[in-house]
Amino acid sequence: MKRMIRWLPLWLLLSTAAGAESLTLPPGVLVQLNAAQKAMAEENYPQADKVLKALSGKELSAPAKAYVLQFRGNLALVRQQEKTALKHFSAAYALDALPAVDQRRVLHTVAQLQLSQEQWRAGVNSMSAWIGQVRAKGTKAERVRAEDYLMLAQGYSQLEQWAQVIAPVKTAIRMKGRAPEDWYKLQLAAHFELKQWKGATAVLELLVNRYPQRASYWEQLASVYQIRDRHADALSTLRAAWLAGKFKQERQYIWLSQLFLQQGLPQRAAELLQESMAAKKVRRTLKHERLLAQTQLQAKMYDAGRGTLERIAQRKPDYSTWRQLAYLDMQLRHWDAMKRSIDQAVAFKPDAAELYLLGGIADINRSHYEQARSSFVKASRHDATRAQAQNWLNYLDQVRGSSS
Repeated sequence: MKRMIRWLPLWLLLSTAAGAESLTLPPGVLVQLNAAQKAMAEENYPQADKVLKALSGKELSAPAKAYVLQFRGNLALVRQQEKTALKHFSAAYALDALPAVDQRRVLHTVAQLQLSQEQWRAGVNSMSAWIGQVRAKGTKAERVRAEDYLMLAQGYSQLEQWAQVIAPVKTAIRMKGRAPEDWYKLQLAAHFELKQWKGATAVLELLVNRYPQRASYWEQLASVYQIRDRHADALSTLRAAWLAGKFKQERQYIWLSQLFLQQGLPQRAAELLQESMAAKKVRRTLKHERLLAQTQLQAKMYDAGRGTLERIAQRKPDYSTWRQLAYLDMQLRHWDAMKRSIDQAVAFKPDAAELYLLGGIADINRSHYEQARSSFVKASRHDATRAQAQNWLNYLDQVRGSSS
């Protein structure tokens, strides 16, 4: 399943002069930071960059350096220079000189930037660390959003660590309430990769209910039901999709026909195939015709089944099809047709003992006793048909005796 990553907009952590004042920074530094922030607010980015670069060139305390780096990171973000932003925020975090709340904010931004730049391993490590810190030491104003858990899950999916995807994506969905469709698809991808069919079933049942117009969800749910040996549920799911007009492809009609057949409903299967073939939704290939014949014969629709077998035999004659026709003709007591079917089969296997036996049976019922005897004598020369042929020869002797 294709993995989808849709990153949320990065939150800009525009530090305020008030936050810097809490660290009692030198007045000159505060003035310059205020000037940089004012220039950024006015979208005068070159001026902000000039001020911040000048500050960076001075001898500063570790906290002051961290704030300057954070401001430079913010400036790079608003200028859409994400690689530069990551460099500055990472350096600010590495100084470990900011108050705990600000330190965690910087880590959060670092995590988002790493993930947005496909630095998957670093990104999941940073995001996981940030979530752990907020949950353990965060203030009331700090909280982990559903989107944060989603980003963590997306990062793990890119690393193909599917077992680590499940918990954060489920947490994200639970927190969001009615989550976007892609969030469920991410969870579903993880369940599929891990072959967690029960979990996949739960997600797909929700998706089918919420997005009934998506035929793919109906199909996936039916497939998972089959994997779990819940064949009746697979049939009802696919049948519901068909009745709702979701079928657009030939394979869907074939699949549903096979499920009908598997669940002991051959007549439904035959009717579906006949209708879909008539509507030209299913091609009359030999493979499909053979499936149709199978459904008709299992449904005891013998005349219809014979017609289908006849078409198959005419299109691609072979021993197996003519032999099957011969047995079907015998069941229908169509003796002349049976004889013709046998004659066609003989063309492929002239010395088949089974055909001698069948030919004799057809001739007896056509009252062609001498031809029947000749066929049974030939059949009696083969081990596989000797006993049956002898029984028929005995029967012919009795018929002759009673008529003399």
